[in-house]
Amino acid sequence: MASIVWSVLSIALIIAIGWVARRAGALGPEAAGSLASVTYWVASPAMLFHAIVSTGTSGVFGAPLGVAAASGAGTALIFALVARVFLRLSRGEATLGAMASSLNNGAYIGIPIAVYVLGDASAVVPILVFQLGFFTPMFFVLADVAGSGQRPSAVGVARVIACNPMVIAAACGFVFSAAGWSMPTLLDVSSSMLGAAAPPIILLSFGAALVDRRRVCGGRGVSVAVAAVCKLAVQPAIACAVGLLLGLRGPALLSVTVMAALPSAQNAYIAATRAQAGERIAQGTVLVTTFASLPVVVGIAALFHVLRLVS
Repeated sequence: MASIVWSVLSIALIIAIGWVARRAGALGPEAAGSLASVTYWVASPAMLFHAIVSTGTSGVFGAPLGVAAASGAGTALIFALVARVFLRLSRGEATLGAMASSLNNGAYIGIPIAVYVLGDASAVVPILVFQLGFFTPMFFVLADVAGSGQRPSAVGVARVIACNPMVIAAACGFVFSAAGWSMPTLLDVSSSMLGAAAPPIILLSFGAALVDRRRVCGGRGVSVAVAAVCKLAVQPAIACAVGLLLGLRGPALLSVTVMAALPSAQNAYIAATRAQAGERIAQGTVLVTTFASLPVVVGIAALFHVLRLVS
């Protein structure tokens, strides 16, 4: 338990260093975007590729993938139901709120938590596979339909998926793993080195970006609160329950539960902006869950130890 607390505090410290560096002028206004671009196009794909090849397909297409799918879809449906029946949100707002309440920030916050808290970068792979291969494209399509009333082009959606560096990295990793190839030493070492750079760069970028945040949620505080509770409480609860049903125990169960408690992905706000619907709900949920997720992770770990689900 103590190691998890120190790991979470270390993540918070690196975020704080990024914030201080930006406030002090050591990092310019473009630094957060530049660091994020390096992570998105180079470091994170390298980490994902290396993790998939090292883990093998059996470590990806198993119970953790089923938990990621069930917890994500279940949470989205619950929010959509509450949004339409009780909050009386429009179809577009309900769609984007469901996306914000269920889509995990696996590529950014998920990687540092997997590495520093769980001690295994492969813990984030099932979530990335589910989201990149199905969940995120599905929500972008639904957002376009709900927000603009226009049907998106299938070719356009396919192009976005095919050009995503994480999708490319995952596909290459699956090819290597399925074919039983061993990575050449040069590729093994270089992808490992680049992947190791991803977590700290992500956290520094996030800390720098916080300086330029503005107050959000205006007029949609209740909807943001509901979406945040779904993201940080309902989704981990579903993940834990489904994990138990699928036979996961101990560290494996803790892993899928913690991964379900990741903050909302920035893609939710991007989709909301694109669809011109639910922007305040999406942005507010991303902001609230990003700040609240680390304490939630500590709380989940403490609960698992109190209930003796992990030693």
